[in-house]
This record gives sequence, C-alpha cells and structure tokens, in this order.
Amino acid sequence: MCGRRPGRRPGLIAMTRMTFSILGAGRLGKPLGRLLVRRGFVPAGISCRTLRSAKQAVAFIGAGRPTTSNAEAAVGASLILIATPDRAIGSVARELSDSGVRWGGRIVAHTSGALASGALDPVRRRGALAASLHPLASIADSREGLRRFQGIPFAIEGDPRAVRILRRLVTTLGGLPVTIPRQAKALYHLIACLVSNDLVALLSFGLDAGRGLGLGRREAGRLYLPLVLGTVENVMRLGPVKALTGPISRGDVATLRLHGEVLRSLPADFRKLHRLLSLRATALALEAGTITPEIAARLARLIGSLP
Repeated sequence: MCGRRPGRRPGLIAMTRMTFSILGAGRLGKPLGRLLVRRGFVPAGISCRTLRSAKQAVAFIGAGRPTTSNAEAAVGASLILIATPDRAIGSVARELSDSGVRWGGRIVAHTSGALASGALDPVRRRGALAASLHPLASIADSREGLRRFQGIPFAIEGDPRAVRILRRLVTTLGGLPVTIPRQAKALYHLIACLVSNDLVALLSFGLDAGRGLGLGRREAGRLYLPLVLGTVENVMRLGPVKALTGPISRGDVATLRLHGEVLRSLPADFRKLHRLLSLRATALALEAGTITPEIAARLARLIGSLP
C-alpha cells in the first residue's frame, strides 16, 4: 500500500494545500475532485469499486492514488469526501471506523442530499469531524459538473468545526455555502426534489400533451421550453408571487372554461395535477392582489368543477 501507514495522523487541517480523498469517485466525485485540484488542494487516494474505474477517475481529476480500498484511499488525507450512493454511506462509515486509521482532527463528509451527518456516527465516535456537503445542482454527467459547481449553493451541516472549514472550502471553489439544521436535512432534500425532479415530471406532462398539436417531445420542447426558462428567470428575479402570469392571475374565467373543455381529452392524472396547481396559482394571485377574494372563490369553484 502506497502512502502513509493507516495509524499515522496527517497534520492539522488548513485551507492551503489541504489533502483530500474521494471515496466513490463517480458522476459527482470526479468533477468535485478535479475542481479541488484546480484550486490547489492535493489529492491523496481515490477509490472506486473497480481499479479500472479508480484509474479513470484519477485521470479525470488530474492526480491521486487509485485504489479499491476506501480505508487506503483515506490514508494521508485531512478531508475525506464520501461520494458513494446513499445506500452505501453507512457501510463505508463502518468500514472506515474499523480500519485502524486514526481519525482525530480529520473531516469526514458525505455528499448525500437526503442523509444527515449522523450517517457518519461510526467514524465520528473514533474522533472524526463529521459533516454532510451537498451541492444543490442537477449533475447529469461529470464534465457538465465542472460548470454546474460555479456559483451554486452547497448545503452543509455537521460538527461545528467541520462546518466552518467546509464553508471556507465551498467559497474557495466558487460556490455559495448554506448551513442548514441537521434535523431538517430530509426536508431540504424533499424540497430539492419538488423543485427539480418533480419539475421534470411536470414538464413531461406538458410536452407529451403536445401530441394533440401533432408535435413530438423534441418539437414541443422547442416551442415551450423558452417559456419555461423565462418563467424560472422571473421567479428568481421577482419571487413566485410577482412572477405569476396567465389567466388565473387575471381572474379570466372565460379562458379557464375553455381550458376545461380541452382537459377532457387528457389523461386523468394530468387533469388532477392541473386542478391542484391551479388552486395553488389562485392562492398566489390572491396574495399578489391581482384578484379579489370574491374572484378567488369563484375561480376555486370553477377549478373544482373541472373534469
């Protein structure tokens, strides 16, 4: 085994020339490792399930020691990032805890969006500073991830000293550090799924409905996705209340009735979702003051009667 012996401690953690390891260097771990190297951090071990994958990860990151052993990868690093799938984090933490590595003063952080740092309790009990570090971005592939990391929020929670150091690290990477309560981690991730994954599902409803216009998904996307991008920009700039436009924001009952006639040709789950979102939009319009309470009640009755 290359590098330091498992029992030897690295020096105190410092931002300059901090050494790091990535356990599970896949779609997220590889671009994160490469960005760390670009910012002057020094890779130690890079572990994957196969040595071939580990060597490919090292080639992408630009440096590091490829291995299939998580414990070996962690040796010599001040910061250990566990970027495995969520289901493997607990077993990796137990593996590290039983490895004989001295953990005092080291930071061990996982990148799960849903799990809190409590998943790392086995290594925390050995003296490690445990945390979770989740980039709030949709990363479809490793190369895209290099661009996605710039300016995005990173949700951080865990042991106070680890949180302080990781906040500085995220700032160094060009991200926005956001500290969240440990007990709210699952809620944080649920909201992320709502505004990202559920949005993808919602868009698929709309694009599939384009078949009624004789359009496939690609053609429907060219027609409607610029509108989606503009809407998201408006929400970012103005917030959801002021960004709402359309017939509900105007109290346009005639248009909603016209929509109701078309809804009959669409699947039942699409109609149910549309009613739910329309009621939410009515509440936003009332909050914005673009409709009166009387009109809001009229809209709600009409929406409830839609097929």
